[in-house]
Amino acid sequence: MAKRRDIPVQSYGSEVGTPSVEELAAWIAGRRGRAGGDLVTYQLETSLALQQPIADPCVGGIFYAQRLRDALIGFREGVLKDEPGIDPREVAADARALVAEKKGIRMAIPAPHLLGLADDYIGDAEEFAELTAELYARLMREMRDAGVWGHVLIADSADAIELENLAGRRCTFFPRDPAVFDLELLLEYQTELPILPDQLPWAIDRTEEYSIRRLVLMHAESGDLAAAAEYTDPERLRAGGYCEQDCAGYWQARVDEAFILR
Repeated sequence: MAKRRDIPVQSYGSEVGTPSVEELAAWIAGRRGRAGGDLVTYQLETSLALQQPIADPCVGGIFYAQRLRDALIGFREGVLKDEPGIDPREVAADARALVAEKKGIRMAIPAPHLLGLADDYIGDAEEFAELTAELYARLMREMRDAGVWGHVLIADSADAIELENLAGRRCTFFPRDPAVFDLELLLEYQTELPILPDQLPWAIDRTEEYSIRRLVLMHAESGDLAAAAEYTDPERLRAGGYCEQDCAGYWQARVDEAFILR
């Protein structure tokens, strides 16, 4: 008889939209006696709550963009106009609040290119890209100093400057749509590969060319994971999740399907 082997679920974030007046009022009422809190706080707490079925949640999503924009000094309406810098107080406070709920947590935030930033101060596109990556690195360091273990950078395109300056052991890039992402460029900078199940043959063909230490099948069913386990060590296999909408039952479904029979 085949034995069941559970596969860990790897989260890359869970988006939370703008709540209704009733939802926000209920949240505020439940926070009586707790200091601070705004719409982003609500979204972070809800992102965490939605992921309760999984062991290692990654809290956040694209919705965190405005908090990051607000933490960048020298920008006005997304355009760099003056000497750049960071004000990490709010992002550090978010990190401390999340860590108080769950130790060792990771945060999912949009990659720099998703903030829509522009330059009217430096005058050189490459220098500006390197600057924004440096500011991001400093903000993430402040969050780690506040207790967050690491970050996921949600990305729509593979940017070499961002990858070179930010990818690392505690910062993983996640292609929101792996089907249109430059995965080969991604693999030059990280060994974790999130793909859709139908991209498995592509990944298998590149196992000798690139070091893939963790293969993550996004939104996978048990059969998809079983197919991948024929080509890779199950220890390196993960069931990936990223929820953009209708997340109420999404994470439980990831857990329910995260197994193979061998």
